[in-house]
Order: sequence, then structure tokens, then C-alpha cells
Amino acid sequence: MNAYEKKIHKLSQELIPVFDELDTETKEIIKEHAQYCSECDHMLDKREVMDAEMESAGDNEGKESTIKSLKKLIHNNSGIGIMLFLVRVLVLAVISYNSLRFQNFEDVVQTFQGGTFLIYLPTAIFLLIFTWTFLNKRWILYSVVADLVVLLVIWQLPLFYKI
Repeated sequence: MNAYEKKIHKLSQELIPVFDELDTETKEIIKEHAQYCSECDHMLDKREVMDAEMESAGDNEGKESTIKSLKKLIHNNSGIGIMLFLVRVLVLAVISYNSLRFQNFEDVVQTFQGGTFLIYLPTAIFLLIFTWTFLNKRWILYSVVADLVVLLVIWQLPLFYKI
């Protein structure tokens, strides 16, 4: 085998795994080389057999695997939705913990309100966008209602203090 034939052999071995994606001229060069090279001929035959097996297996299992994937995705949606609510609770807990360092109730309320609008509101907006993108519409409704209740209650905290 001369240097040119070695190069063709090396290139053929690298291109046989992606044989279907090659243009016709390149395929012809590889087929011509495979006529004289038993190793490349074996690789080419093996690839064709594997492609045929994968096609027959894909026809039988395609519908079942799609349904299983969809069921798994729906199951994961509930977990992700619960996780997003837990993130909201965690953010409120951190804001509450930070607010409790003051002795005066007015300072606690002001710090809690400030932390809510500086930390919770951007977090809630990000989580709503995430929910809109990846979860179903039912979770968006739950998230919007929960965020509005939290923000309205925190906004009304000074009224509770005056009573």
C-alpha cells in the first residue's frame, strides 16, 4: 500500500461511521476503496447491518418510547412546580430572618418590605418566566396567585401594626 492508498484507507475508516451523511462522490470513493480493502469492506457491511437493525427496532418501539417520555415529562412538571414554590418560601424565609435582627416592629416591617421588593419580586418574576417556559398553564396560575397574595399581605403589614 503506497502513501496515497494509506491516506484513502485512513479517511475511509473515519468516514464510514457517517457514511449516510456524505455526498455521493465521497461515498463512491469509499465504496471503491472497500472493494480492495477487506477491513473497510467489513466496516461498511457491519454499518449497513446495524442501520437495518436500528430501523426495524425503531419502528416497533418508537410509539411506546414517546409515550413513556411524555409521562415522565408530566411527572417531572409536578416536581419542578413544587420546587419553584419551595424557592419562593426559602427566599421569604431568608428575608424574614434578616428582618428579625431589629427590636422595633416598624423597622422589622420596613426591612421585610424592602427585602421583599428587592429580592422576592425579581425572584418571583424570574420564576414566573421559568414557569411560563417549562411548565403547563395551571402552574402559572398557582404561581401568580401565590405571588400576588404574598406581595399584597406584605404591602399591608403596616396596617396590621396600626390595629
